[in-house]
Amino acid sequence: MAERVTIARRFNGPPDSAQGGYACGLLASRIDSPTAAVSLRAPPPLETPLEVRRGDGGALALYDGEKLIADGEPADLEIAVPEPVPLAHAEQARRDASFDDHPFPTCFGCGPARSRDEAIAVLPGPVPGRDLVAATWTPLDEFAGPDGAVTPLFTWAALDCPTSFGVLSPDAPTHVLARLDGRLIAPVRAGEPHTVIAWPVAREGRKAFGGAAIHSADGTLCAVSRGLWIQIRDPATVGARR
Repeated sequence: MAERVTIARRFNGPPDSAQGGYACGLLASRIDSPTAAVSLRAPPPLETPLEVRRGDGGALALYDGEKLIADGEPADLEIAVPEPVPLAHAEQARRDASFDDHPFPTCFGCGPARSRDEAIAVLPGPVPGRDLVAATWTPLDEFAGPDGAVTPLFTWAALDCPTSFGVLSPDAPTHVLARLDGRLIAPVRAGEPHTVIAWPVAREGRKAFGGAAIHSADGTLCAVSRGLWIQIRDPATVGARR
């Protein structure tokens, strides 16, 4: 029987569609590989039963009726990860960050209007002397499985938004996630502080590529991602504020 999933409104990115990392994580968490690549083909709808379909070679796809929303498969991810940022420096960068003009202020992953008591809400800020941004993240207990490790679904959700902050300035035109490649390496422990860093990878016209990584407080690399972001010609079509 086909598996069905529904994305609750709590996990929005733009006002009326899912946060990209959460939607990608729905497929990535069902792929039998620590590394996967998931492409978003259409805005993932909220509060709508979606169907997970399995393909060849471990591939998965997410459908709304017969409309393809996302597809993913096992993949390789080769990306150079910068040295981690000390916890105190990442916390200072987070405190120094300012995103008053955020296009999606209620985003589950990075919305400044969201509370860390109920969302990921990671807003990285610049680190002096380094070509990257950073923030701290202490995952909520509810994001973890019985072993206390954050589930792949919420780890993927946390790996999404920082990739945009790594490559796009706060006043950049509105972009949305088109593809997320992720590799899970070591457990991310709920209730424990971690650092999240992000950095630029490449720019190609309307495309922007950014990297992100999650480290434990002792500097252990837990997860890494590369996001592809596409500039939206008309931000109003995705409910952006600007």
